Amino acid sequence: MTSWFHQPKQSWPLSRRRFVQGLAAGGVLAATPSWLQAAVKSATTLGSAPVLSGREIDLVIAETPVNFTGVSRMATTINGSIPAPTLRLREGDEVTIRVTNRLPVATSIHWHGILLPYQMDGVPGISFKGIAPGETFTYRFTLRQSGTYWYHSHSGFQEMTGMYGALIIEPRAGERHHTDQDHVVQLSDWTDEDPMHAFSKLKMQSDIYNFSQPTFFDFTRDVSNMGLQAALDKRQMWNQMRMNPTDLADLSAATFTYLTNGTAPASNWTGLFNKGDRVTAFYQCCQ
Repeated sequence: MTSWFHQPKQSWPLSRRRFVQGLAAGGVLAATPSWLQAAVKSATTLGSAPVLSGREIDLVIAETPVNFTGVSRMATTINGSIPAPTLRLREGDEVTIRVTNRLPVATSIHWHGILLPYQMDGVPGISFKGIAPGETFTYRFTLRQSGTYWYHSHSGFQEMTGMYGALIIEPRAGERHHTDQDHVVQLSDWTDEDPMHAFSKLKMQSDIYNFSQPTFFDFTRDVSNMGLQAALDKRQMWNQMRMNPTDLADLSAATFTYLTNGTAPASNWTGLFNKGDRVTAFYQCCQ
């Protein structure tokens, strides 16, 4: 997965409306003119990544309007899909992957965990210059391993706005464990904020998205349970670390909607499996 827009800090209850919005197709626009909805539905895949295989693959990076929370935003997609197409390749093959940039800014693809020449690694400013708007860059490398990996942008916050996908490299000798089905499960975060705006706010106040902070009443409860000195020591410990007990991550559900394979939390996942099936699930978290 990976655009991503917030309001002033306030008490944030998890509303049912926010939790269930965006169900119809995992993000297809619902509050736009019918002609735009038709264009999006015909060009955008959300919630079911296409599978591409073979030794030559073409990928196109572009902006696509989506709606996960009831608010229309622009996402960064590959071949019009969130997640990006699953690339199913074969160990030992030399692959050629042509990537065309239709964004107004530069982009890149990093092949996460893959052994390859540094020029093909896809990190702008380190392994190559990046892919300028309107240009096509050709990645070419031989697959020297097998397993489940992922690929994503290394430019700006494009990964956060939808530019991520699974990369499956099948063993040349064949799978050791045979199943009736296999499924790639990708977990990702979506925010309606501009990612750069969210990043700027974090630089000014690192706990701005953490609303469950200790209060005076928490302190008095600690005094009652632990005694005054122990309560003071506890508060001093957190102050010395410059954090609070509920500071588990920089970002939280205050701004994030959590997606599974590009679909909102309450999407329907029934019907994927049949009773008695043997299933292999490749789990990939995109953060």
